[in-house]
Amino acid sequence: MQIYKILKVYPLENMILGVLFENGVFKQYDVSSLISEIPQFKQLRNKDLFNKVKVAFGGSGVRWNSELDLSEYELYKNGKKWKNPPIKDIPVVSLIEQFRKLRLKAKKTQQEIANKLGIKQSGIARIENGGRTPNIETLLQLGSAIGYTLQWKKIKI
Repeated sequence: MQIYKILKVYPLENMILGVLFENGVFKQYDVSSLISEIPQFKQLRNKDLFNKVKVAFGGSGVRWNSELDLSEYELYKNGKKWKNPPIKDIPVVSLIEQFRKLRLKAKKTQQEIANKLGIKQSGIARIENGGRTPNIETLLQLGSAIGYTLQWKKIKI
């Protein structure tokens, strides 16, 4: 089974995670099922901690802190199809993933892009890892920093 990187994670009610993978698949994963198997996951009954979930570096999983994480393999393999996902996120997440791939192809580091745009490298990392959704101006600046622009493209309706 091919495993896809995680682009975005959504903490939902009742210890359910929503996950968007790079192939556009949305899945839901019930974290509460792990509590009996892995005692450390009891910590996630604390709603504030559960809601602090982030995509791990490079989309290799999700994490809450240094003790609690789940791999993309576990989430993809054992997650269930998400029936009503926030499909509005797909275009922006797709653009960010394209930017990351083009940045790497151009052999530019996050720090180089950040210097060019006058922002912190951590800001670029948060965008690429789904921690921050950029506005259209930022998307245009990111593209410009690696020699690309956004354009309208006809789609089938």
